[in-house]
Amino acid sequence: MSEVKLPKISEDHDESSIVLWFKQEGDAVTTGDVLVEVQTEKAVSEIEADTDGILEKILIKRGETANVGDVLCIIRTRFESSMQNEKETGPEASSRKERGQNSSQKAFVRVAPRLRKLAKDLDVDLTQIEGTGRSGKITEDDIKNAAGSQSSNERFGQALEGMRRTIADRMKDSLQNTAQLTETAYADVTALAEKRAAYDTKLSWNTWIIYQTIKALKEHPYMNGTYDNGLLNQSETVNLGVATDTDDGLLVPVIKDAGQYSIEQLHEAINNVAELARSKKLSTEQMSGSTFTITNLGSFGVHFFTPIINPPEIAILGIGKIEDYLFRKQGKIADGKRLPLSLTFDHQVVDGAPAARFLKTLIAYLEAPHIP
Repeated sequence: MSEVKLPKISEDHDESSIVLWFKQEGDAVTTGDVLVEVQTEKAVSEIEADTDGILEKILIKRGETANVGDVLCIIRTRFESSMQNEKETGPEASSRKERGQNSSQKAFVRVAPRLRKLAKDLDVDLTQIEGTGRSGKITEDDIKNAAGSQSSNERFGQALEGMRRTIADRMKDSLQNTAQLTETAYADVTALAEKRAAYDTKLSWNTWIIYQTIKALKEHPYMNGTYDNGLLNQSETVNLGVATDTDDGLLVPVIKDAGQYSIEQLHEAINNVAELARSKKLSTEQMSGSTFTITNLGSFGVHFFTPIINPPEIAILGIGKIEDYLFRKQGKIADGKRLPLSLTFDHQVVDGAPAARFLKTLIAYLEAPHIP
């Protein structure tokens, strides 16, 4: 027997959740076949078979969690299968063999690759479907009907799985293990809007704001770092987490040493990691090591909010919707643009006044932007 164990996938976390089994008990497997898809807090990975044989037993079911070293499944090798077949003779053995074949046939359902992909996308277990096609074959309508039935049955209560479960656990852990406080302020970005228009409008607002934030972090390094298990680590480099909305939920890819980039290079780096996140191509390395995170809800019309710290970081900056406003200037009414900022920090390691000083510096950079 060959045990398939959960390998070390992430340097930061030893626990993974089972997203999807590609093979079922009784299926034949060969070396290199993808057995199961697992997910850490950082990324999704596939685990392959390292031997030929029969998938004898699945020990960790879909939706359950496993730690590094846990046995996920057991494969009966071809040598063991051959030895077992030689030992089994007579009517009783034939009966057992027939039962085994029936079980294997039931576990592995032959359908076209297109239908197998459809079943995976709709989260439908093919072994639970009675085909209505010719000779009992499963049709596209069978899969869609099964998906609709599952949706109806699960609407009254459904356990969180995969990425949603990971996000839920991570956010709960963040709030339980930190003393989070949010300070808010406006920054007048009228001059920044003019600078952006004159410089290069292809550079997004997000890029300009992030660029100024990195400069402020360098002046206030106590905001840039991590606090984990009672240990405070301030970082000399800004490893920037960029909160990204994807179809699977919130991901935070990391731009390492973001302070080394020009504003044009930073713009490209932000777009690159966001695209990798949305296309599910981020590596574990690209999802770890952040020291400060920025999240932008401005495109959704949100102004101020309370962003939750991305543990084990010290702080996170929330960017709101830029708005037009009127103000008095030299006795006259003038119009301008202002940006809502929401800074959440861990009060265990940063007090309110130092956090406010960082916010003040950031506002100064935003209100009088300078690009070298």
